[in-house]
Amino acid sequence: MKIKLVIFDADKTLWDHYNISEFQDPIKIINENEIEDYKGRKLKVFPEVRNTLHELKDKGIILGLATWNFPDKTEKILKILNLYNYFDIIISRDFPYKFIMISEIYNELRKKGIKVKPEEIMFIDDRRSHFGNVWLYLGNINCIEMWKDIKNHKEILFLIE
Repeated sequence: MKIKLVIFDADKTLWDHYNISEFQDPIKIINENEIEDYKGRKLKVFPEVRNTLHELKDKGIILGLATWNFPDKTEKILKILNLYNYFDIIISRDFPYKFIMISEIYNELRKKGIKVKPEEIMFIDDRRSHFGNVWLYLGNINCIEMWKDIKNHKEILFLIE
């Protein structure tokens, strides 16, 4: 079955930092893919993220983000890095329960009249530990462990068809 919705985790999936909620102003832009906060914490977007997000959008794929971070930090970092507009729905919560975040994305789509079956959803996260509850509560969602099941973001494009 064709994938209609791809949901990404953020930390250690889109970029190399493990917790963007730690970042504090002022944030300095080093280049389009790298930032640094005032304490010297750095974040770098992984190679091929922008191209992959762009190609997914071009193919008509709905993009979601489900991240365990403070919502204001997530929005700020995504906007600074010019990644915010790629995502149709962003759910950022201060708890780790990805199955709840994915449910929120699913419900937002339903409110907009967009119906997506679990098998038409791909969820990409760097931590396999989130997958059990996703499958238990949400059904047969295609869960992909970043860096284990796939080695780079470009490989996502081969999995959606």
